[in-house]
Amino acid sequence: ASQAARPAAVASGGGEYVLPEADRMGDAERAEIEAMLAANTARLRAEGRLPDSRAAAQVALGWPLVGRAGFADPGNHAVTGFMDHNPAFPNQLLDYACGGRTYDSSSGYNHQGTDLYLWPFAWNKMDAGDVEVAAAAPGVIIGRTDGNPDRSCTLNSNRWNAVYVRHADGSVAWYGHLKRGSLTPKGVGATVAAGEYLGTVGSSGNSTGPHLHFELYDGGQLTDPYAGSCNPAAGGSWWASQRNYYDSGINRLATGTAAVSWGGCPNPDTPNEATRFEPGDRVTFSAYYRDQVDSKPTAYRIVAPDGSIYAQWNHAISRPHYNLSWWWWAYDLPQNVKTGTWRFEADFNGTSYRHTFHVDAPSTATPTATPGTIGGGGDRYIFLPVIEGSPR
Repeated sequence: ASQAARPAAVASGGGEYVLPEADRMGDAERAEIEAMLAANTARLRAEGRLPDSRAAAQVALGWPLVGRAGFADPGNHAVTGFMDHNPAFPNQLLDYACGGRTYDSSSGYNHQGTDLYLWPFAWNKMDAGDVEVAAAAPGVIIGRTDGNPDRSCTLNSNRWNAVYVRHADGSVAWYGHLKRGSLTPKGVGATVAAGEYLGTVGSSGNSTGPHLHFELYDGGQLTDPYAGSCNPAAGGSWWASQRNYYDSGINRLATGTAAVSWGGCPNPDTPNEATRFEPGDRVTFSAYYRDQVDSKPTAYRIVAPDGSIYAQWNHAISRPHYNLSWWWWAYDLPQNVKTGTWRFEADFNGTSYRHTFHVDAPSTATPTATPGTIGGGGDRYIFLPVIEGSPR
């Protein structure tokens, strides 16, 4: 009863971030690509530069996105579309798990791959080259296309930039919508190792925003790498470690002077982020989710430099699922607040996320000293397993 009440947020907001259909490929473009790959494959085979695939075991695919060196966010993407297994259209949707996380069109296009959309701040990430496309399995480059515009925001007739890799078992992976000029310098016929750089994510071709469109072909047939009730896949999942259908996580925790200001495509967003504050400042605490679901609440904490909890709250959504979502809470720091290094923490879906920020007393210039400049600081993310019932 003698404990002082913890402060409450003075403002809050956020919600679902809605994306349009991500991409579409016309029959003519697909026919051009298939003819190019067939010609290159025949030439490389005649030159003895392709291995014999008849006895090779099915490859195991690694994840095709990695953050560039120094990129510290705990996540960088969200799945915005699986492959559509229902050939009917429109709005006749069926993904590998018998759900509807895919799309089609009234013109007869059924989504033929997996879309991995950059999140949050997609255009900022694209411009900075924050998210790299990596070879999901070792193989030989059998096609590459570069030089096409990469800032598409609407469905159009543009061609994409892409890399095509043939694996030892004869399967072929397509990596599409890459950023212009970012492709690996390796040419057709060169080998790549699993995890090797292929390019960076862009929005080239018939695309509405920065994302990787990943397609897999086995024996010349389009193949969904995900195994599930509506895609039993005789050989099992192609992924070395298939992610959950709802791959729930927090992609970014941040502090700032205000909530994000979303830019209009293809303009970058204005995150309004900061990591240094003074007593009396209003601080906005933000979280950006992928696959947020109503059955998984989040426990938030603001932790003072001495380890005491300054504020804490729980958050859950009322809708069953959001592909992409963002939330923010603003707190006013009192004038007598403790100075030093603070932490903004969140426990979600079995993982603890942590972002550090700093509260410093206002600096005072003297006649004998040169006024200093407060630096920008930086993010530090630590991922810890959450054990229910364990002491904090």
